Amino acid sequence: MSIVDEFANHFERQFRTLDGIYERASESAWAYQDTRVKGAWQWLLHTLETIEFYLSEKAADQFPWGHRFGVDWENDQAERVPGKDEMRAYQKEVEQLARQVLGSKTDQDLTAPETDAPWTGKLYLGKLLYLMRHTQQHIGDINRVLRLNGDEALEWH
Repeated sequence: MSIVDEFANHFERQFRTLDGIYERASESAWAYQDTRVKGAWQWLLHTLETIEFYLSEKAADQFPWGHRFGVDWENDQAERVPGKDEMRAYQKEVEQLARQVLGSKTDQDLTAPETDAPWTGKLYLGKLLYLMRHTQQHIGDINRVLRLNGDEALEWH
């Protein structure tokens, strides 16, 4: 197994962890509105958009943030809350992107200089690690919202 294959495996496992949100998030957790803690949909949307952003290799000022649902994930008073089915469809698209991108990389690509997002690290490997850390952070945020609403935390994969 290559190093890239191992990264792909762990990205798949993160997506399987995120899958739990669709069954475990009550309506109150999904659409939770609080100025201090975002709702589950907000953390999930931010996580998926960020994965799409970093794997699409577009410049930050060229990425169409909010493009999927026309909402800003940071807006606590969003007029539209995407439904679970809509979000699941978006997640499937992001998963496919991850499979395509990681499937096209070699272990040698991991040592290439990172020029699109240099704040993530000096190498492409650093960007993947940064993205995994970011995703795990927001899985924790989702779990906090679930627990605040009396729901079970996501299952770790």
